[in-house]
Amino acid sequence: MLAVSEEFAELRGRGDVRPGGQMVKEIAHPGIGLLRFESTQPPISARPDLTTVMHNPVPGTDTAEKLERLASPEGWRETIRPVAS
Repeated sequence: MLAVSEEFAELRGRGDVRPGGQMVKEIAHPGIGLLRFESTQPPISARPDLTTVMHNPVPGTDTAEKLERLASPEGWRETIRPVAS
């Protein structure tokens, strides 16, 4: 029998813990704002001890455009911050 902590049971009851599969994840990027991804965990049959996670922009959102901007030379320069000395 698998022992479950009270904290885990509470988190699972709130929906904070879900089984693997496809779900939406949101990331608040300080420079470009909210990014929304579909997160998928396809099984690796040859290596069940490993987990691969793929994140794809949610269709109908501006996440893909924000990522393209972030990956561009202009977008990259916009995210550079001075390092405190």
